[in-house]
Amino acid sequence: MYYTHQVLAVNIEDHPLAKTLPKATEAPSIHPGPQEYRVFAAREDAPATLEDFIYKDTPQLSLHITSFNDATLVGLSWPHTLMDVMGQQALLRAWSLVLAGRESEVPPMLGAREDAVCVAADEPEELEEFRVREKQLRGWGMLVFALRFAWDMLWNHVVETRTIFLPRRVVNELRRQAQDDLAVQDMGEVKPFISEGDVLTAWAARAVACSLPQPRPVTVLHALNARFRLSSLVHASGVYVQNMAVAAFTFLSPEVATGPVGPIALENRRHLMEQSREAQVVAFLRELRRGSKAGSDPALLCGESNAVLIPFTNWTRADFFNVVDFSPAIVRVGETGQSRSNPPGTMVFHHAQSMRQSPTARNVFVVLGKDNNDNYWVTGVLLPSAWAKIEEELNRM
Repeated sequence: MYYTHQVLAVNIEDHPLAKTLPKATEAPSIHPGPQEYRVFAAREDAPATLEDFIYKDTPQLSLHITSFNDATLVGLSWPHTLMDVMGQQALLRAWSLVLAGRESEVPPMLGAREDAVCVAADEPEELEEFRVREKQLRGWGMLVFALRFAWDMLWNHVVETRTIFLPRRVVNELRRQAQDDLAVQDMGEVKPFISEGDVLTAWAARAVACSLPQPRPVTVLHALNARFRLSSLVHASGVYVQNMAVAAFTFLSPEVATGPVGPIALENRRHLMEQSREAQVVAFLRELRRGSKAGSDPALLCGESNAVLIPFTNWTRADFFNVVDFSPAIVRVGETGQSRSNPPGTMVFHHAQSMRQSPTARNVFVVLGKDNNDNYWVTGVLLPSAWAKIEEELNRM
């Protein structure tokens, strides 16, 4: 691990940049995106590409600490080949346990020598066919999608990264409204279950769809975690820190994508329930492995060739605000008044960013999770027209 530490002998609210870090508000609000705070994320010469790690013999994990008189910022950087968000959770939980003198409770790290995901995909027994194979983009369909994506990039090259704060009461109201939408649709019958994640997905997808100059289908690309889907991993004797993200897709027609939130959320739930079953996760992994073994690009994308792609990832399960406990390392407590919203040594905010953002990144949502008061934080990488729609929605809340 590469370690750096900078000490700024001022209170955090007296620092011109640090004082602008996102803070919880009474109403929904929009804040600067993670790229504004790059100086706190990693040292100036930190690796930004995979080649930097390969050719500069740099440790994969870097820790960059910024100390103020009354607060501490902790920055971790690593390549996505090392770990995913649940791997990060395992690292932070183990770190907290060691600080508390509970090293014996740190679970064994598995998978250092063998990729458990590949082992599962290479099992001789094939459980099911890949159900969304007919939606897979290949050949002419993939070419049309790529050309349309390139055209969109050419004419809409400006994207903005910001962070959205959604108070608990607002998310509760969104979910209630979505369930009311379904009750009306089903003529008052029993409301089907939809999660907060479904509602956030629906709200985000609808905002993007409604911001388009003309109606188009929407494909939401979700990041599922194989740890929770494959029985061989669920019952493991330790933790896998590696990247175990797999894809799932929600397909929305233009009419559904621009309609009420409830039906969108229910459609999202239906697609995810089907594709997150163990047999379908294994089938997806087999498709990737076939492409890899054939020497082609193992990337797999499904949907309509003219669809708008919305990558959406939800980190709520990582629960960083409750997992991280650095209280044993406290030298002195910063804020002590009634306005303090977190126990000493725990987080008040976190975000994530790529060291070098891809020019293709757009229509991306990352749900960072819930804070200590069950408020949601979301990062969006969106076109100005989508941000205008988001702001309009938030003003109505």
